[in-house]
Amino acid sequence: MSTAVATTHKDIDLSARSFWAKSPEERDQAFAVLRRENPVSWSRPAESDLLPAELNTKGFWSLTKQADIRMASRHTEVFSSAQGITMEDFAPEMIEVAQSFIAMDAPRHTQLRGITLDAFKPKNMRRLEGWIQGHARDLVSEMAHLGEGDFVELVSVKLPGRIFGSFFGLPPGDVHQKTIDAAQRLLGWTDPEICAGRTGLELFGGAVMDLHDVAAQLIPERRANPGDDLLTWMVQAEFDGKKMTDNELKAFFVLLAVAANDTTRHASAHAIYALSKFPAQRDLLVADVPGRVGTAVEEVLRWASPLLHMRRTATQDFTLGDKEIKAGDKVVLWYISGNRDEDVFVDPLTFDILRNPNPHTAFGGGGPPSCLGAALARTMLKSLITEVYTRIPDISAPEPKFQVANFINGINSLPATWTPERA
Repeated sequence: MSTAVATTHKDIDLSARSFWAKSPEERDQAFAVLRRENPVSWSRPAESDLLPAELNTKGFWSLTKQADIRMASRHTEVFSSAQGITMEDFAPEMIEVAQSFIAMDAPRHTQLRGITLDAFKPKNMRRLEGWIQGHARDLVSEMAHLGEGDFVELVSVKLPGRIFGSFFGLPPGDVHQKTIDAAQRLLGWTDPEICAGRTGLELFGGAVMDLHDVAAQLIPERRANPGDDLLTWMVQAEFDGKKMTDNELKAFFVLLAVAANDTTRHASAHAIYALSKFPAQRDLLVADVPGRVGTAVEEVLRWASPLLHMRRTATQDFTLGDKEIKAGDKVVLWYISGNRDEDVFVDPLTFDILRNPNPHTAFGGGGPPSCLGAALARTMLKSLITEVYTRIPDISAPEPKFQVANFINGINSLPATWTPERA
């Protein structure tokens, strides 16, 4: 661990839970100070209940400039994922069962990613895209006549849940509900409302175990009776003659639960919020939804940064700017800051659905750990935004209730109103 002196720069403390309870605007201002004055900064250990206090002793470096984020993402020989991907530490056994190959380095990462790519072959992707479009259309049909409601409850929670159910061929009833409930609470360990009196570790561990229980039931069923779903494809997929073990499949099931639920769920809520906060941009979109939805999705992803950060661990001493990062130091890549970088984006605090180019880091900074689900997330947002703004174009939801979180940029509720669609 580094011996660098902790610096908070005008009371900026990224380790504090209270920092993540601040408004997005306040956090943006803090990251702007860090980018300008101390782009590679050191923080004390994160406030966390995922480990006993006596084990939670590691501070971390923060990378806030996009160039540094991309550099660290691409140099996996120096910045490793294998010791965890969050600023808060988990026990090693929890990393293994919950984070799959995104918390691995080559060669194991290469092998498991290769198996996954085999499952995500083009014909399977086309089928997944068809499911997404159908679910988006059905959900908007179910809520369009109401005229008001919580968009998170009506759509943001349900759409990823239905897509996830289709992905994995989840049977209706208790198994489906158990899976979706676990996926939706999986990353809420920093939010008091979601924890509801439990510790973060109790919340996270319980969700992981529920998902493992479902996967343990489904995996032998798919081997015996293959279906037309992602779990079957994963059971059958191979790379260099090898397939995933049962434990690797369970961990992958947890990973996909996060990708299909938390990130896409919150990105969809952020889309409606941003287009409500900036009604001139909403009007611009509505004037030509087919022609502008593509760039609108990219700007939503930049603006929202649904994944706030990913973390690496230095495998060797490394000098970055005027800072000496030591082997074993945690290094946090702040995507939310990179997506506001003044050296990359013109007027980065302006929401502009026509922004082009838009080299955001919503899905990471490139390199081997890049997000396999990026195409599916884009498809979901494009399908949902198209349905909403062609059918209930005046929807307005300017007052979200944000989640207290340092990993996922979450919205817990989003009250909305709109002119009801006539039957």
